[in-house]
Amino acid sequence: MALKQQEERSHLVKAEGNFEDHPYFTIGNQRSGDGVIHYSNTIRTRDGQELQQTWTIRAVQGLGLPGSLDQDVYVALLQLIEQRGGVPDDGWISFSLYELVQLLRRTHGGRDYMQIKQSLLRLSSTTIQSDNAFYRKSQKSYLTDSFHLLDRVKHSETSDGHGRAEKTSVKLSDYFVESYKADYLKGLDVDFYWSLNSPVAKRLYRFIDKKRNYQRRWEVELFSLRDRIPLSAYKYPSKIKEKLAPAHEELEQKGFLEQVTYRKNPAGSNLVCYEIHEGFASRRPAARVEATPEVVIAIERLKAEGVRGDVAEDLVANHGPERCLRFAEAVPYQKNLRNAPGWLRKAIENGYELDVPFADPGSNTNGASAIAAREADEAEETRSEDIPPPPPDVAPPDPDPAAQDVWTQMLDAVSDKIETPSLRVWFDGTVPTGFDGERLTISVPNSFAKEYIETRFLDMLEGALREQTGALHAALEVVVQPGGDI
Repeated sequence: MALKQQEERSHLVKAEGNFEDHPYFTIGNQRSGDGVIHYSNTIRTRDGQELQQTWTIRAVQGLGLPGSLDQDVYVALLQLIEQRGGVPDDGWISFSLYELVQLLRRTHGGRDYMQIKQSLLRLSSTTIQSDNAFYRKSQKSYLTDSFHLLDRVKHSETSDGHGRAEKTSVKLSDYFVESYKADYLKGLDVDFYWSLNSPVAKRLYRFIDKKRNYQRRWEVELFSLRDRIPLSAYKYPSKIKEKLAPAHEELEQKGFLEQVTYRKNPAGSNLVCYEIHEGFASRRPAARVEATPEVVIAIERLKAEGVRGDVAEDLVANHGPERCLRFAEAVPYQKNLRNAPGWLRKAIENGYELDVPFADPGSNTNGASAIAAREADEAEETRSEDIPPPPPDVAPPDPDPAAQDVWTQMLDAVSDKIETPSLRVWFDGTVPTGFDGERLTISVPNSFAKEYIETRFLDMLEGALREQTGALHAALEVVVQPGGDI
């Protein structure tokens, strides 16, 4: 049963590679009284040279090293990052402690909230010293520096007409953000992770799944594995095997490991050999599709309706952007929806029939109009007679030189606040067509781009426009290019 359930899962949370690889949490480790984890390793670089690596974790006095609870909190933070569409450029992630408690599968008692706050404090105060150990994919080099997993943790409370609400914000370290943006990531099946009971099994799953690189067999030197978990500094292989046995048994029962064997290599080193169950070994990351404007628009539209980021990517990859957009536009017209994201996912996967009203000529119902237009087009295409000729190509409007200068300076001003892919996708094909000193008009390729820019970027862009022009009431007008929605 466990294996069947595992094979049905396809959605993975993105986990930063260095923290899957190196020891950080004192899982099954009894030597943490000194508040230090120290790991050293030697690797061979591409040019054949040996590189000495050391990775040291130091606790702040009174808080101790990160442990089992902190590993769970870290995985829950990865889920929150995924739910919010990834790591923002500034590294800040906001959430409620209630959300975090829910992800941790804990009760909502005062003790649990206190322990989670303490865990976040520990993650922000524990020092990481990397000497050629933390890999920077963007630089293709190894880092030598000290840093924290979390740079800051803030708890705030607001009140409105409905009572008081708490908010927690954490700032991920710049190195973590850089690594995440550089896609130094692996897929972590959080459903499987939370199904595990043993903290050692959880750590072993994270580590083995990272190192095996989608292969069915992977082996590691036993004492190296001891230090990577980390376990206490046991001197005898038999003791290490004894401490690993319960975790191995659970990982076999839950369908991750097919079997575990031990052997010695010709040099006399003790190796532990892992054979991954076929259901896990055959997995690959979620399907990737080319990031065309249509694809990105569809993914962002699904996320705006509450669909999780990785689920949105899978839906667009498997069913196409047009189908996904069609059902996303239908959400406002569905009555008594208790779980809109869940309905939307099932509708796309199963091809629900839609009962969406046609828009009145003067009403502001862009979604209904788009769906009605598509349905009319589809009905027309089913007839064999009187098929209209394809519409002629419509050239984009010519840019206005003054407007172009203002628009270019605006994009420069906000470039550090908008990810480069978003700048390329959403503003590619945008033509500045007019500027009268206060109002800047830009022409975009289609109504989807218009809606997305107005929803996500309008306030930011108008703020930059006012600062640039000095006009208090400066505004940005977004129009669709002629023929953009043909």
